Amino acid sequence: MSPRCIRGVALCGLVLSLPSIGQEASVQVQYVHAEEFADVGNRRFSDERIRAAYLEQLRGHLAKRAAALLAAGERLDVSITELDMAGEFEAWRPPSGEARIVKDIYPPRIDLTFRLAADDGKLIKEGARELRDPVFLLGANVYPDDPLRYEKALIDRWLEQELKGR
Repeated sequence: MSPRCIRGVALCGLVLSLPSIGQEASVQVQYVHAEEFADVGNRRFSDERIRAAYLEQLRGHLAKRAAALLAAGERLDVSITELDMAGEFEAWRPPSGEARIVKDIYPPRIDLTFRLAADDGKLIKEGARELRDPVFLLGANVYPDDPLRYEKALIDRWLEQELKGR
C-alpha cells in the first residue's frame, strides 16, 4: 500500500522531510511518523488537506523564525517526533462538527530532536526537547487569529531559549 500524498507531504509515510517552498536553506525541518502524531495524524480531522497545511505552516514558521536567529555559517536540523495541538476533540460532547475544545487542561505539546552545526559540520549543540506550556492560555499571544497560535508561540519560545545567548 502506498502512502497518500498531499502536495509533496506524505501523511502515511515514515518521515516527512521535503523542504517547503521558500524554506530557509540553513534550517531543515522534518516530521517523523507524522501519521502517529496525537492530532495531525488523528483521523478526527476530516480533511487531509487541513492536516497537510498545518504541518506545512508549522514547518515554514519554524524555519523562518530559526533562520532569523542563526549566526552566519550555522545550520539547524529539527526532527519533530510528536505534535499535540492545544485543545482536544471531546468525544462525549454532542456532534458539533469537528470543534476543538481549547481549555487549560489540553496544552500544546511538541517533542523534537535538533542538531545545530557550523557549515563545516562542527557540532555546536544537539539534543531532544519536550516543549510544553501548561499556562498557554494566560499569556498574550502574537498570533491571535491563527489556528496554530499556541503551537507557534511554543516554537518561538523554544527557539529564543535555545538559540539566543548560547
